[in-house]
Amino acid sequence: MRKEIVFFIVLGIFFVLSIILNSQMGVMRISFHDIFENPAETLEKTVFYELRLPRILLSLLVGGSLAWSGALSQGLFRNPIVEPGLIGITAGAALFAAIAIVLGSHLPFLHNLFYIVLFSFVGGLLVCVIAFITARTNGKTMINHLLLTGVAINILCLSGIGILSYIATESQLRSLSSWNLGSLSGANWPNVQKFLIIFLLPLLVSPFIAKPLNVLLLGEKEAAHVGLKTERIKILLILLICLSVGSSIALVGNIGFVGLFVPHIIRLVIGQDNRTLLFASYILGASVLCLADGICRTVVQPTEIPVGVVMSFLGAPVFISLLRKRGNYQ
Repeated sequence: MRKEIVFFIVLGIFFVLSIILNSQMGVMRISFHDIFENPAETLEKTVFYELRLPRILLSLLVGGSLAWSGALSQGLFRNPIVEPGLIGITAGAALFAAIAIVLGSHLPFLHNLFYIVLFSFVGGLLVCVIAFITARTNGKTMINHLLLTGVAINILCLSGIGILSYIATESQLRSLSSWNLGSLSGANWPNVQKFLIIFLLPLLVSPFIAKPLNVLLLGEKEAAHVGLKTERIKILLILLICLSVGSSIALVGNIGFVGLFVPHIIRLVIGQDNRTLLFASYILGASVLCLADGICRTVVQPTEIPVGVVMSFLGAPVFISLLRKRGNYQ
């Protein structure tokens, strides 16, 4: 218990520091004294309130949702290398979002961000169902089959995105390229306000799904013996994962590996209990993406590096390390 308290104190400090550091990173240096104590409207205030603050909030919400989705996926499949991107959910959501972007010129209603999010959700859900059905053998979900199916689905979806990029107009191609690399540069207040409840949903439902998820860790047969309706719980968890991942991808593009290494770090420190794991994963994921976004704006000023590229660069070595340590996954 003492270890957990110390960890959450450190996590809280890191969370606050990531917000402060992000607000100070970029071409323009922001003075908090001028923002909060100077009554006059200044350029610094405009930059902070209209550009940086919504971007900070969106990075926290997206990072938290992706990390939470990763923790949920790992608990659902009882494997620490499972992540929405590895089993194809991310690729499916990305493909359907790309379809919405390219078809937007022919179907005007697709210009509405709500429908792009809906497309992403449907794509992620469809891919997850396909992967889940393919990986089941004799009524059991085989993790190694699931991961191999995820690899095949990722390749197929990337091919689909490639075809869409080929037939896209010049403006659509620019949008696809920027979006596929993952970026928070398009953050604004309307998007944050519209999808706030979706990104806060993980925090709201975590207290209710943590106990069933802990029971699932014992195995499906054992969970069924103690009265848990395993199929209903799995369907609910998959829907939550697809909604979180689909919304994130539709808003900021493809940002990978947050859901892989963040929950793994949490497990190393405080263990497998989902009553603390889910919440801690959300907070650490939010902090990591917020800090990474600030770094991306600073390294190559006055331009910026897509945050999705940076997260993949950091996450891939972690994934390889996990494979080496765990050996064969059954």
